[in-house]
Amino acid sequence: MEKTINSTAKHRKGEFMTRRIIHKTKDQSYPDFQAFLYRLIAAYCIILMLIGIVSDPSIDLIKGMFRIFTSPSNLITDYFEVGSFGSAFLNSGILTMASLLLLWIKKVRLNGPMIAALFTVSGFSFFGKDIFNSVPIFLGVSIYARLVRKPYSQFSLAALFGSTLSPVISYIAFGSNLPWPAGIIIGYLVGIFIGMILPPLSSSFLQFHRGFSLYNVGFTSGIIAMMAASIMRLFGEEIDTPRLIARQYSTEAGIFLCSLSIALLLVGFVVNNRSLKGMKSIIASPGVLVTDFVTEDGLGATLINMGIMGLLMIAFVILLGGTFSGPIVGAVLTVIGFSAFGCHIKNSLPILAGVVFAAFVSPMDTSDPVTLIMSALFGTSLAPIAGYYGILSGIAAGFLHMTLVSNVTYLHGGLNLYNNGFSCGFVAACMVPFLDMMIDIKE
Repeated sequence: MEKTINSTAKHRKGEFMTRRIIHKTKDQSYPDFQAFLYRLIAAYCIILMLIGIVSDPSIDLIKGMFRIFTSPSNLITDYFEVGSFGSAFLNSGILTMASLLLLWIKKVRLNGPMIAALFTVSGFSFFGKDIFNSVPIFLGVSIYARLVRKPYSQFSLAALFGSTLSPVISYIAFGSNLPWPAGIIIGYLVGIFIGMILPPLSSSFLQFHRGFSLYNVGFTSGIIAMMAASIMRLFGEEIDTPRLIARQYSTEAGIFLCSLSIALLLVGFVVNNRSLKGMKSIIASPGVLVTDFVTEDGLGATLINMGIMGLLMIAFVILLGGTFSGPIVGAVLTVIGFSAFGCHIKNSLPILAGVVFAAFVSPMDTSDPVTLIMSALFGTSLAPIAGYYGILSGIAAGFLHMTLVSNVTYLHGGLNLYNNGFSCGFVAACMVPFLDMMIDIKE
């Protein structure tokens, strides 16, 4: 009993939230660990670009990239549909590589959160992010770092995750009534401003959900996007929320995701000295922010966990009869990334179960399971609730997330790509105090 009380007390003090990420790894197999990890992710980026280049003729590839760059890009805009299969992969590879090079230039050390951020960038580059609309966010964060006289590395996570607001730039430039030159200039200025306010706001809003929503920047960005959408509507701008989803490339995209997940498993197994050492520790972790599996359990075990979670998400999509469209590919890649930063099979399955249960007990039309699958996969942002409070709490969190997520898109007009992160922030903020109260009553 004393142990439980002490644990609860530590939680209330925000121990998990304030846990420092130290830049070291338990894996001693690779002395130049950072170089190895940079090369590993760079290889992933090159594979994405090669898939894009060989999939489409050059002319179609260029035309597809142009359509992607000039798309308003708010939810749901599938770049498979807007551009092409090849251009979507090329876009993902280019933006992820650019993000990686930025981290390298700024001498940022890679760890679990950085892996999550890079895979999130890669995933959302299939339905909303591109070089054009992400650069202003990066610039804004860089300006903020200079203004406060702190190293850029301290805010690099905010920059990468903050590109969730890139549709704000694209929509102002290409979706509003403004002429292109004026729209692009205003869009970039707004994007830079957003990048400047993201770091302090994301740090502040962490207290709102107390680290129990992994997509913290998604919640912060939802607030910013809601304000941006409100201002636009005030001046008569009606924000259309498209539903562009491609289903014709499901087999090819599924093969890519399966191959990636298996590759992560094999590489992780080799790096981990052909063992599963560290996996027990990962599965036992609650996953509350900030949980860095690379630092705490080694790169090898982390890669194995990422591969397992990738295969689990793929199986989940197939089980529900879904197709691997751009948004679904992005969702799977995001979960894979966050499997280095809080997600694992034990704390994620209850969330999936809760979302599915909510969908099937409601009048919701499940004949087109895209919304259901995306809500479930991105709902794993709430995995820490299941990890910390138990399976039933996780199922309840997934259920509540499903009830809320479909109703918050209007608030920001799809200008926040991490719509599920926005919803998860509210769910966590409501559930955590209630669950703490229940613990107090039991004690």
